[in-house]
Amino acid sequence: MRLAIVLVAAAVLAGCSSAKHAHPAPTVPWADSVPTALQARAAAPAPACRAAALRVVGEGFRFDPALSGGTGAATLRNAGQEPCRLTGRPVVRLVGAPRGPAQQQVPAPAQPAAFPTIQPPATALLALPPGGTAVLGVDWRNWCVPGAGRSAKPLVPPRAVQVTLPGGGSIDVGYDAVPACDNAADPSTVAVRPFAPAPLAASTPWTGAQLKASIVDTRPAPRGSTAQFGVRLANVSGAPVSFERCPLFVEALAPSGGPEAHQLNCAAATPIPPRGALTFEMRIQVPQSAPLGNNGLFWELDPTGAQGPEVVSGLTVTR
Repeated sequence: MRLAIVLVAAAVLAGCSSAKHAHPAPTVPWADSVPTALQARAAAPAPACRAAALRVVGEGFRFDPALSGGTGAATLRNAGQEPCRLTGRPVVRLVGAPRGPAQQQVPAPAQPAAFPTIQPPATALLALPPGGTAVLGVDWRNWCVPGAGRSAKPLVPPRAVQVTLPGGGSIDVGYDAVPACDNAADPSTVAVRPFAPAPLAASTPWTGAQLKASIVDTRPAPRGSTAQFGVRLANVSGAPVSFERCPLFVEALAPSGGPEAHQLNCAAATPIPPRGALTFEMRIQVPQSAPLGNNGLFWELDPTGAQGPEVVSGLTVTR
């Protein structure tokens, strides 16, 4: 995502645009189709999830280095027979170390999905179905063991990350790294985010053909409006591309917009012959907070399968 933003900035500064093509392609109209898994649910909240109904997926938290400490996430699955509610922010503590510093938990804000990750709406956690999954993100910093410099024995790290649920009970979750000691006078801090729906699972690619995408016909759009543009899909393979299987696509307006996922309008699409092309009408929401001028416009086809083609361009935001 960072690299793509840099590329967009470079393209904007250079004044480049992919908005025009010498050979226009037939256009497929916009169809505002959102997959069922991504639709906001109006179902009544289920009873709160209990620890006995949840299982850790994989090996638990995997921490990536940050400026201080590390940031990581763990996935929990509803292994029960009924839907349950997994919302809010749990209590998180490091347990099982013979010696350790005082611990302090602080709230961290919800973290939007990064393009091109597709995440169901938060309402999905009001009734997490059997087999459904949720993600818990934490930032952990400053693990300073008292007297560590005077100890001749190896230091023993915490046994687990203990997650106490809002609905009752606790789960011990594994982890893969301990943060460095930044300041022995400070407690170890765990910043905890609210539970979030797990991203959509990987799927098989919708086609084996090779396609090239380009953004065309971008139009300036004011803040708070719906912007319109086109995506031209060119078939650069030796066989026709049909739409019997219909892929998702994801789009985002950077830096202020989050990923939007939709289903391609396959019902109105005709097969693309070799060296042929088809243009799909696209729309995207322009946030009120979008900066004026050129914004980065990101688009990717089949984000859970082939993860491409992907294209980056710019869109002008006006007052």
